[in-house]
Order: sequence, then C-alpha cells, then structure tokens
Amino acid sequence: MSFRVKIISPLKATEADIQRRQLRYSEHAGPDTQVEVFNLGEGPAALNTPGDLIFCEHAVFQEGVKTDRSEFDAILIDCVFDAAVDALREETRIPTFGPTRTTLPIISLVAPNFSIIARIEKQSELLAQVVRKYGYGDRLVSTRALGISYEEAKEKKIFNEAMTRQLRLVVEEDQAGAVMMGSTTMALADEVAAVATGMPLVFPGMIALRVMQVLWFDRLMV
Repeated sequence: MSFRVKIISPLKATEADIQRRQLRYSEHAGPDTQVEVFNLGEGPAALNTPGDLIFCEHAVFQEGVKTDRSEFDAILIDCVFDAAVDALREETRIPTFGPTRTTLPIISLVAPNFSIIARIEKQSELLAQVVRKYGYGDRLVSTRALGISYEEAKEKKIFNEAMTRQLRLVVEEDQAGAVMMGSTTMALADEVAAVATGMPLVFPGMIALRVMQVLWFDRLMV
C-alpha cells in the first residue's frame, strides 16, 4: 500500500521553485511513497519577518484544510517554522508534520549540541525561538546567517561561498556537534559539505519525510 504525502509550500512560489521542491522530496521518497508539493494561492514571497510568518501560517492553513483524506495519508509542512501544524492536525484529523519538531529529537541522538545556519539573521533568530519552544534551547550553541536574499540563494556561486564561510565558523569557532539547516529543501554540493569535516548536517525536510515513512510503514501513524 502506497504512502501518499501532501507537501505544502510555505511561500507563493514560482513554478520553478515548486518543481525544485518536488524533485528534492521525490529523491528522498521510498519506492512506495508518493509525494506531491502544493503551492499557495496566496502567501509571502519569502520568509524574512514575523509578519511573513503570520501570512505563511494563514495561507498554509487555508491550503491544508482542502486536503482530502481519501487522497492523502499525511501532510508535511515544507517550512522549518512548522507553520499551522497543530491547527491542521486538529482541523483535518490527518497526521500533520512539521520538519523542525520532527528533526530535533533526531539531532539529540547524534550530537550533544548543534548550530543553526539560515539564510538571514532574522530567520536564525526566529528558528531559535522555535527550538526553545520545543525544549531544545539548551542544546543550541549558535546561530549563523548566510546574509543573502532569497533570490541570491538560488545562485550557486553566491550560495556556496556564503555557506562555506558559515560552516567554517561553526566548525572552528562554535565547535558544534551538528548543524541544522534553516531550510527544508536546501542541498549542499559535496565540496561545500566537506568543509564540515564529517560533522552531521541535518536537512529538516528530508529528515521529516524519512521519519514519516518509517512511522507509516511500521503502522505507527495515527
């Protein structure tokens, strides 16, 4: 029996970005898992401010409540801020997962502490608040920001240089045991990941999907 997952974008994204997210999740889906990424009808263009997160929360909820249980077995919110997770689970009665809530216990199993690397400083601060809300604040040793715009993050050279700088700082100055990326679908080139010198690099969206698959196929999802 297939596992059918509805994945909801946190942005009103471009078609190219939806396709990128679809490909990233499809690459991590098992042979019996079907994933489909849904765009928002209305929503922020980027998550830069608390106001963007409020807009995101509302827009994700509006898309999520359209979910038909006969078509999907679970919902994954493609947002590290876990937008509308509890509200959707309560409203739809469909298992709904937030990447950060799902990922933090995994990090605690592989490292004594961790750092966050997000796109901008405000995102790092807001994600740190989510981490503290879930009770893992004592394990967070630092937050780092790439300092680039959402559009710049799509430029491979700009992104790679910014990520390389921050990974070096996490390794050399922060001495973190792991890094949680402040993006669900971020991917690193091998030469950039090598800067971490073997330190676990955790990608919340991919971790969440894998955990969901284990729960489903072990009949633990309710």
